[in-house]
Amino acid sequence: MNSKRMQYLLAFFAAGLLPLGGCSGSDSGAETGLLSLSVSDGPIHDAEKVCITFDEIELKGPGAPFVIELDPAEKVNLLDFQGNNAAPLLFDEEVPAGNYQWMRLGVDAVLGSNGGLGDSGGAMCDGDGSYIVMTGGTAHNLYVPSGAETGLKLVSGFTVPVNGSADFTAEFDLMQSITSPPGLDPDVVLRPTIRLVNNVEVGTLTGQVANELATTESCAASVYVFDDGVTPNAIDDGDVVDPDDPVATALVAELLTDEAITEYHYTVGFLLAGDYEVAFTCDGEIFEPAAGKSATISAQALTTVDFP
Repeated sequence: MNSKRMQYLLAFFAAGLLPLGGCSGSDSGAETGLLSLSVSDGPIHDAEKVCITFDEIELKGPGAPFVIELDPAEKVNLLDFQGNNAAPLLFDEEVPAGNYQWMRLGVDAVLGSNGGLGDSGGAMCDGDGSYIVMTGGTAHNLYVPSGAETGLKLVSGFTVPVNGSADFTAEFDLMQSITSPPGLDPDVVLRPTIRLVNNVEVGTLTGQVANELATTESCAASVYVFDDGVTPNAIDDGDVVDPDDPVATALVAELLTDEAITEYHYTVGFLLAGDYEVAFTCDGEIFEPAAGKSATISAQALTTVDFP
C-alpha cells in the first residue's frame, strides 16, 4: 500500500475508546493553535439529499482526549458541498498545539432511529437525525455501525502549530459509502470512505467529458480517480477497504454555456498533491480509457483532464 493511500485511509468502528471527556479549553499559559474543519462530499447517483447530523468532535492530541460539543448540532446536506466546496464545522477553534493521533466526528446515526422523520421535502435538511432521501422522495434512516459509541473515527495524524492555524477538510465519498444490506431495510448503512486532508496540500481536478460519452443511454456518468499505477476497477463492496478502490469519485454534470451549448463537466476537490489515474465510467464496471489517464495534482492548483 503506497504512502498516499495510507494518508487517505481512515479507520472507524474502533472498539475500546477511552471515555469521552468534557469540552476543555487550554490551561492558562499553555501553547495553543487554531483548528478549522470542514466536510465535503464525493456525490452519489439517485439521491436528492444526504443529511448528516454532527453533534461533537473529539480530538486525541498531546494530552487526554477532549470533546468539542457542537451546540446546536450541525446538520449538513453533503450533496450541497461537492467538488471543491465544503461546509464548515469548526472555524479557528482554539486547541492545544501539537501532534494529534486521531479525530472523531460524532454523528446521530443509530440503527432503527427516526432519521428523516419530519423532513418537509424541500431543499433543507429539516428532518430528525441522519438520513438519505432517494430520487422520488423516499427517506431512509442512515446507520453508522458503532456510530453511537465511536462515531466516525479518523486516524490520519495531523499537527496544530503553536500560535498558528491548521485547516482541514474531511471529504466523504458517498459513492463508496452508501449500502443497503439485506435485512436492514428501511435503514441504509453509511460506511464512510473519508479523506482527511490539509487544505494547503491539496489541489483540484476538473475536465470536460464528450457529449457522446456522457449521454450514452442509461449512463450514470461518473469519473473515478485512482492512485498512480492502479488500473481502473470497480468499487469493492466489502467491509474492508480495498487499496485499489478509487481515492475519489465525481458525477458528470450538465453545463449550459453562454452560447447555449450543452457541455458535460466534472470536478474533484481536495486531492493531495501527487500522481493519479483518472477514468470515465457509466456503470462503475467498464472504464474509458481502460488503463486510465494520468493526472498530476499540484497543491493550490487546478489540473485539467478531458475525456474527448
